[in-house]
Amino acid sequence: MHWSRLADVLQQAGDVSGKVILNCSLPMNTDNTELAIAHTSSGLEKLAKIVPKARVVAAFNTVPSEVLFGVYERRRRANRPSLVYCGDDKRGKALAATLIRDVGFNPVDAGPARIARYIEPFALLVAQLAYEGKA
Repeated sequence: MHWSRLADVLQQAGDVSGKVILNCSLPMNTDNTELAIAHTSSGLEKLAKIVPKARVVAAFNTVPSEVLFGVYERRRRANRPSLVYCGDDKRGKALAATLIRDVGFNPVDAGPARIARYIEPFALLVAQLAYEGKA
């Protein structure tokens, strides 16, 4: 979902108290030209403040889905691509790691939620490079 739809999606979800929210999106402005939250906070931290009783974890890097086809083809091989995740909820992070493993990635725990503010700008870079087709 796009960051601009956050309030609507949370309203549709209802009570998320105690639920794990695995956020894989970047907090982009409405025309997708820049991060809506950056440098001193992150989408993960903002989401955790909006739903303080939920167990929020973020997973990165965000790339166009078509670049993941090769990942799914290699999911049973020993050399799986890595995907970082971070958050403050230990049980939520354990669930996130399981889901990341299940879809064919090697989960890498990047640490607490505050790390997201440093990872989100690089996730945007990876996505931009993927769209441009440059290595």
